[in-house]
Amino acid sequence: MTNKKRARRERSAEPSSFPNLPFISPREHGRAHYWTVPPVGGPVGDYAEAERTGREYAQQFVQWLQANPSIAGMGILGWIASDIDYEARDRNGYWVGFFSCIECLLIDARLAG
Repeated sequence: MTNKKRARRERSAEPSSFPNLPFISPREHGRAHYWTVPPVGGPVGDYAEAERTGREYAQQFVQWLQANPSIAGMGILGWIASDIDYEARDRNGYWVGFFSCIECLLIDARLAG
């Protein structure tokens, strides 16, 4: 196996330090579930509140990545996207807020650099 392939394989493995983020939950076996949010109407009252919470999750995620730069590039954002249930209308606000905030942070970083 080439060094390039080995590095790619190592980056695609789950991080050894489990992210302490409110939307990520461990599983007994296998990869963690990277998008676990409650339905709107429970602890989160409505869509707007879920969207605000999603934005907060994005900021926490970026702060966690900044604190763990060696993990960047492992595909965690892809795991988040793949674990979202896009059919669950009572949870849509979270991911809309999350990805909207990520987009804004990307633009801010580009403009700052």
